[in-house]
Amino acid sequence: MDHKRLILETTEPLPISTVVSVEHEDVLFLGEVLSCRVTSGPAWNVEIKVAHFLTGLQNLMALRKGLLGEGVPSQTFHSIPPGVFN
Repeated sequence: MDHKRLILETTEPLPISTVVSVEHEDVLFLGEVLSCRVTSGPAWNVEIKVAHFLTGLQNLMALRKGLLGEGVPSQTFHSIPPGVFN
């Protein structure tokens, strides 16, 4: 998993070395902010070094519901622009 990066556009800057998690579709990415640069308008490009990722989140939620009888939270989608997997 060396050199895996996500580049996201945010409305607020994130400090360098901030630990972050990003959910996209059925994947959870865990990583650290490498850089944060202002773009045009009120947007920031944030580069994240991905340390780990977990797939199959919906399957895990369904299993949890079955085992614990808990409701599954509604799914949240976060927009990731094209070209984020550099």
